[in-house]
Amino acid sequence: MQCEDLNLFFAEMADVRPLKTDDKLHFGVSATDDETARLRRANADTDERLESLSINPAELEPCRADDLLEFAREGVQDAVLKQLRLGRYEAKTREDFRGLKLGDARARLLELIDAAMYRGERNLLLISGKGGGSGALVALIKSALNTWLKQLPEVQAFHSATREDGGSGAFYVMLRKSEAKKIHDRETHRKGARR
Repeated sequence: MQCEDLNLFFAEMADVRPLKTDDKLHFGVSATDDETARLRRANADTDERLESLSINPAELEPCRADDLLEFAREGVQDAVLKQLRLGRYEAKTREDFRGLKLGDARARLLELIDAAMYRGERNLLLISGKGGGSGALVALIKSALNTWLKQLPEVQAFHSATREDGGSGAFYVMLRKSEAKKIHDRETHRKGARR
């Protein structure tokens, strides 16, 4: 049986000829090379940001399911933090992280923040869940988001959500203003500006 298969193979390959090879190397710069280099730099930056956020549970700040979490960078006014805590800022972007693996959650968080910054959005609602079935840490995704959000310079503040938006299983996140938004606000509110 094997001999028949081998004979059949050789019969099918009888007219096959090797490809001609060109021993010369061709160098040249094209527009796609510039685009490729730009994409490589962007991917390297993203990889560096991903690696800076640990997915090792031992390096995460542990949180219990019912912990209410709050964080604000220096300079965030108390009144602004109060409005955030009460859910008074509209969050156009809402994302559910429940059931994601840590690596996937980390990548999704960076994608969300980058997209929101690009669109000029300042507020997000992130749903972490309370971590009922996660093993060692009671709330693994919640612990990870709590740790990562503090490490990201784009994040100005965050607070556990109101009961209507998920309570201790969700976060309101306030991002810093984009440069374009800062310039727009500066022009809008400068002295002597027409309104």
